[in-house]
Amino acid sequence: MHGFVPLSRCIDGALHPLSSRIPHLTVHIVRRQARSAAHTQTKWPARSHRRTQHSAATLGFPSVAVDSSFFPHEQDEPRSNSSKSESIDLSATDAQPAPKKAIRRLVSIEDLLEDNNPERIIFGLVTPSIGDLFVAAANDEAFSKAICALKPDHFIVPFREVHHYIKPTLETEPRFRYLRSFEERASVFYQILDALVTLREERGHALTLDVYRHLLRCAAAGGNADMARNIFRKTMPENNVTPDVACYNYFMEALNWNRTYGRYERYTLRVVPTHLHFRSIQRRRSGFAGHMVASPGAPNNPESIRLEALTIFNELVRQGLKGDEATFCNLITAMGREGDVSSVKSVLKSVWNIDVDALERYDEEEIESPTFYDLDSPLRPTERLLFTVAHTFSTNNSVSVAGMLIDYISRNYNISIPENVWTHLLEWTTVLTTQKGNLRAEHGYGAGRVEGPALEMLWTVYHDEPYNVKPKLVDHMFRLKGRIRARKFGPVLDDLRECMRLLDEDRDRVSLLYDEMRSHLDLQYDRVFKDGVPSADFLTLKQEYVLASLRLDSHIQLIITAFRQMLKTRWWDSKSPDFAKKEWPWRTIPQLLREFAEFLPNQVPYYTPTGHVLLTNGKEHREAAVLSANSTQTTKAGSMRAMFDTYSPEHLRHSADFVRRKPKGLGAFEKEKEAQDTDWVLAEEGQQREKRLKDRQYGVLNRPSATWRADEWKPWPGPPSRRV
Repeated sequence: MHGFVPLSRCIDGALHPLSSRIPHLTVHIVRRQARSAAHTQTKWPARSHRRTQHSAATLGFPSVAVDSSFFPHEQDEPRSNSSKSESIDLSATDAQPAPKKAIRRLVSIEDLLEDNNPERIIFGLVTPSIGDLFVAAANDEAFSKAICALKPDHFIVPFREVHHYIKPTLETEPRFRYLRSFEERASVFYQILDALVTLREERGHALTLDVYRHLLRCAAAGGNADMARNIFRKTMPENNVTPDVACYNYFMEALNWNRTYGRYERYTLRVVPTHLHFRSIQRRRSGFAGHMVASPGAPNNPESIRLEALTIFNELVRQGLKGDEATFCNLITAMGREGDVSSVKSVLKSVWNIDVDALERYDEEEIESPTFYDLDSPLRPTERLLFTVAHTFSTNNSVSVAGMLIDYISRNYNISIPENVWTHLLEWTTVLTTQKGNLRAEHGYGAGRVEGPALEMLWTVYHDEPYNVKPKLVDHMFRLKGRIRARKFGPVLDDLRECMRLLDEDRDRVSLLYDEMRSHLDLQYDRVFKDGVPSADFLTLKQEYVLASLRLDSHIQLIITAFRQMLKTRWWDSKSPDFAKKEWPWRTIPQLLREFAEFLPNQVPYYTPTGHVLLTNGKEHREAAVLSANSTQTTKAGSMRAMFDTYSPEHLRHSADFVRRKPKGLGAFEKEKEAQDTDWVLAEEGQQREKRLKDRQYGVLNRPSATWRADEWKPWPGPPSRRV
């Protein structure tokens, strides 16, 4: 059997070697003297109330602590134990509320835990009349269960995957389709955890290992090393809590992926000399601050991600613990961050008996099989190892080795290769096919470069037998980039049209969910907030709608970028010798402007054989096309997403009431919101939004005009000769 050979050869055979400042997302735990257990309900603070840093904060990095005004700990009179069943009208602050039946009984956190709906639980915990008493008085087991129910796999990971393809401008520029950045979303989630554990400690309760483990898990999911380091290195030792294997694993994962899910760091993970230099200096620039590496002048730098991971692993061993698959995957990632590929291969050999060098030199039958592990063994490989191998070798400019190992491991351990692993491999293959040019080669970016056919071969391998992976829009985008680089106009246009077909499916999906949301609020509004917390059906629909809407806007932005890149290309390969001189400027471009009118820029500059053409009515043409195609639903969908994409109970209730009453415009919603009382969650979301808007970094904008680069323009010289 040589099952892995086609995948490796399709990449390796085409090898052609050459001679943001992201705000800290923090959770901190404040140790204070135990206060009175008195707990009375008060109204949420007004918008002007802000969280202020407390003098007792001990985590040692910039953070925001919980002001006492948010949790009324120091009231003179204790609260009655009948608070769970008292009748409270939570709709009293709604804008122009419709008559509603009084709420007879608020749901308890215990009831929510039995339902095990993460969204219901988080809204219950941040609602003072429901969550405060539970957090302050629940036993350790119940509190741990509530905190651990706030799973990052639900609140962070799905959005993390969508945001990987979202352009930073989409987070700030559109008025009615703007979306929350990943940093905003994760920061608010961390602040909610912070508020809960702070209130818990203020009431004299010590946090258990389960709570600390979950906080580390959340830090790892969001790539927050500051939060993980202060919990693991400071708070847990101070409270005499001994970490287990999972705590060590989450800590290493948070260090390895620090800031990599943000809008800057994800583009600079490739291991090349220039990137290593930027990561080795003390004052690291935006995009290179996530982790530090050793340098020739400081080979034993204790801040090196590789040395820090090895130190953590040694601590784990000294504790008498045994590492599992996650432990060694984190070691592989940390070593790969600094280009220590030999140590990566050593880990694969010692743990799973996977000899990478032998696989590259010999047939599979001639080498020893991988170590067998039972299905319940902690060292049994899973999809995690496949992604780790794909990421580590791809970022180290060895996509052929990554493809070979993915196929080899999946067959020997009977693991299905997930779509995200294929897409990750395709993404890095696309990166390495575009690393051309003498200047980039001089800076080390030419390392591991592959030729264009490798991208096409990889696409064919995993979309045909035996894998049969259904192509996604982002997959087409990666292939389209390679084809633009190869100047293949026909295939580029085919990919772009297929992306349009997939985009129509996204639009249909969002449209159905949009109608379902409105219908749900029209017909079942009284049931949505019946027990003081939004119903499970509504929250599940809301989560599905927000994700689908984000994915739609991301795909629209990808198509816009690809189409405009196609317009910027001056020449294409074509069977017709006169295509570049006649067909492209006189016939093809006008046809493209009609076919893709919804994605035009405001100004469309392009070259002809006799001069430079600038169309200045792109905006009007685009708006007319959007109206004629009845695509204004995209704007309505974005407005609804902006209303419902929140963890604030007050904001969500106002949004539901607003949609039910059917007034027009997001502006009217914002005006009503200004007149509303708000809770601290909404105040935190607003603060994070303001911070994001002030932190725009797009580079230099060079808008085309009639005199745009007039001194650089020359008459059309014809297609340039290919550089060998």
